[in-house]
This record gives sequence, structure tokens and C-alpha cells, in this order.
Amino acid sequence: MDPVLVGKILNFDSDNEEWIELETLFEEVFTCSKPEDFYPVIFGLFEKFPNEDGAGVFWSALHGMEMVGNYETELLRSFRRFPNEMSRIMLIRMRNSGLTN
Repeated sequence: MDPVLVGKILNFDSDNEEWIELETLFEEVFTCSKPEDFYPVIFGLFEKFPNEDGAGVFWSALHGMEMVGNYETELLRSFRRFPNEMSRIMLIRMRNSGLTN
């Protein structure tokens, strides 16, 4: 896992409402060899901005995680720690897809 990329995501601040920078970071995450290593960082970002969708940018991360898979445990961990809009949406999408556990 690239520590520089992790730092950029963890330190992202939306003061200027410049969410497009985050889109670029997510593109890097989901083109690397192990994007699932970044799931805790992404869910931490969702927790940092609990009522946001990042001007639509968080949806890129959601779709990326759904494509790669294996995010369910970290999603539940994050939601239990700090419920937020994007995690709630992900749980609803899982339920709507037929998952029961």
C-alpha cells in the first residue's frame, strides 16, 4: 500500500469544495494491485464527512469497492463505529441485492 496515497486521502480537506482531487486519488486506488487495502482509509473518509457524498465523488469509491468486492467486513466495522450516509447507502444496496447476512 502506497503510504503517500494513504496520507493524501487521510488528509483530504474539502475546505475549497474541490472534490475532484479526491476523484483522482480514488482512480489511483482502484487501479493499484490491491485496492482492498485502502478500504479502511476510504471508510475513514466517509466517517470524516458523515453527511456528504463528496459532490458525487464518494460514489466512485462505492462503485469501486462493489466491483472489487470483499468490503463487507470493513463496511460493518465502520458503520458500527460511526454511522454515516455513504455506509448506510452501501448497506441498503447490499440488502436490496438480496444479501441477508
